[in-house]
Amino acid sequence: MVNPLQRYKSISVLILDDFSEFRLSLKQMVESFGVHHVDVCTNAEDALSCYSEHQHDILLVDYNLGDGLNGLQLLAELNHRNLLKYGTNYVLITGETASDLVMGALEYRPDDYLAKPFTKTTLKSRLDKLVEKSLAFKPIYTALNQDKPKTALELCDQLMAKNKRVGIECLRLKAEIYLKQLKYVQALSIYNSILHKRELSWAQMGAAICHLALSQSDQALSLCKLIATKNPQAVEAYDLACECFIQQHDFEAAYAITQKAIAASPNSIVRQRQLALLATRYNELEIAFNAYKRVMQLAKYSCLAQLDDYINQLCVCTQIQLTDQTHFARRAKKEYPAIYRTITKLYPSVQSQLAVEVHQIFVEYLVNKDGAKGEKLILVVDKIVDYPDALNSAFINLLEIIMKHADIEVVTAKLDPIITRGKAKIISHEDHEKSENFNQQGMVKYKEKAFESAQGAFATALANAPNNPNIALNLLQAAYQLHKQNQKFTLTKRQFALSLNALKTLAPHDHRHKQSQSLLNFAKAKLTG
Repeated sequence: MVNPLQRYKSISVLILDDFSEFRLSLKQMVESFGVHHVDVCTNAEDALSCYSEHQHDILLVDYNLGDGLNGLQLLAELNHRNLLKYGTNYVLITGETASDLVMGALEYRPDDYLAKPFTKTTLKSRLDKLVEKSLAFKPIYTALNQDKPKTALELCDQLMAKNKRVGIECLRLKAEIYLKQLKYVQALSIYNSILHKRELSWAQMGAAICHLALSQSDQALSLCKLIATKNPQAVEAYDLACECFIQQHDFEAAYAITQKAIAASPNSIVRQRQLALLATRYNELEIAFNAYKRVMQLAKYSCLAQLDDYINQLCVCTQIQLTDQTHFARRAKKEYPAIYRTITKLYPSVQSQLAVEVHQIFVEYLVNKDGAKGEKLILVVDKIVDYPDALNSAFINLLEIIMKHADIEVVTAKLDPIITRGKAKIISHEDHEKSENFNQQGMVKYKEKAFESAQGAFATALANAPNNPNIALNLLQAAYQLHKQNQKFTLTKRQFALSLNALKTLAPHDHRHKQSQSLLNFAKAKLTG
């Protein structure tokens, strides 16, 4: 066993803070513990470079670092680049007390979290625990850093045999090794062995991840509910539950659980992105608009930023412009220049520049649909036709909006095959077989005059094929008949939004158009009345 007075001699520490007084204070504290190697940095970029060179044992990082990456974004960047070594302890330090900031900090899973102000005694107590664990697990961490998972697993077994006090931690690490190797059955076996003895939230979460990966979404969902019941702030459980609902094609439940997670912890790019995508699906454009705005704020300096976020925000703003004539539409249009600048600066690829060019010309065309503007649109569409690589999903969505609203036959003829091919390659949330099965069930129940059951079946069918006007009509008709039968109107706003979107495709001369407008007007009156 290492002498407690000597354990810090071999430890290296990196301190990152933009205030000189606090940096000096921290440096003096850790040096008083016996640390010989201390590096200090004032910004995240320098810290990245310094850590890459020295691979410190402990990182003491302040959350607020002025311009550039903050402490959380640095942690995300290190993980994203696969730079953070096993055995490195990342300690986040912050003076922030707002619950959403604290939740966001904890979600990134630093090894510890210190709130200012703190004493030297508190810091030493926290670091002692981290260093003790690191020393005990050092051979295992070394094997993992050398990409020798089999050796690491054997060393875990040896350590458990020698030291029963670290048994749970060894099992946890073994399960995480199996997870990283995508060996879900082995990982699940370990998590279940732990849960058989103790109800630990991290083991429940690990087991839920395994169940979902094995397409066992019901079991995963049950575990997520257990975690959330015990800890309503366990947003990771909400996120995983959302994935379960999406796997089950229950997008309404996925949307609801994502909104619940956002309320608890809004500072997550991935969660805000999911909210925006689901809100767009239900045509709740203001929610989608605000979620993408938040994504862009959080994505500044972040490795988690994506080109699709900016193109999808162009899509949302365009839909608002086309369907809303209030101040909100004017506000949405004002976003275009900033989005163009960001795309041009951060994503200088041919495809991203094409997306900006075609959108700019389309917006000009909407203002004045003269021949010259139409010709410009046709010319840029020709460039897209000649583009040799596959288009990303957001660009396909943008082109579909342009095709539907340009009213130029040549543009439609050129874009239609591109969109059809692109959508065939995109992994879709739609499940047409499931949709057809539920539609058939709904029709049976409708004939039996069991309108409540019929409405439920049609709602599930539409969620799995949201662009099908026939299913939308079936759903509205069932809701109408149920209302006539017992004066209850149970269609939700989201079901109405899906129906409205699906029925927009019906031309005025279509025999279903008149009935669809009548049912939509009835439903709208009931929902707003």
